[in-house]
Amino acid sequence: MSGPGKNVLVDCPCCGTKLVVDAGTGTILSEERPKTDPGASFEQAMTEVKSGAARREDAFSKAFERTKNLDDLLQRKFEEAKKKAASDPGKKPRNPLDFD
Repeated sequence: MSGPGKNVLVDCPCCGTKLVVDAGTGTILSEERPKTDPGASFEQAMTEVKSGAARREDAFSKAFERTKNLDDLLQRKFEEAKKKAASDPGKKPRNPLDFD
């Protein structure tokens, strides 16, 4: 394990950001982001904005599907827990506060 004062240099493969991370705590000490091209055309900028809207819509629809299925999953888990509790009525569940 690294001792205090040791730093790790990390290069992000996605965006090219260079990070300096404290090895002992995992805290980011500094970052250096790559320079962006200020001469990007208006059409390129609009394409990026429109593709961002598509990515947001896709992420929203995936999250919506997960939550739609979550109700059914939780209902099945609850029914299974009820069956388990009914099969052993003499056993009292432990209070989480009694785990001392």
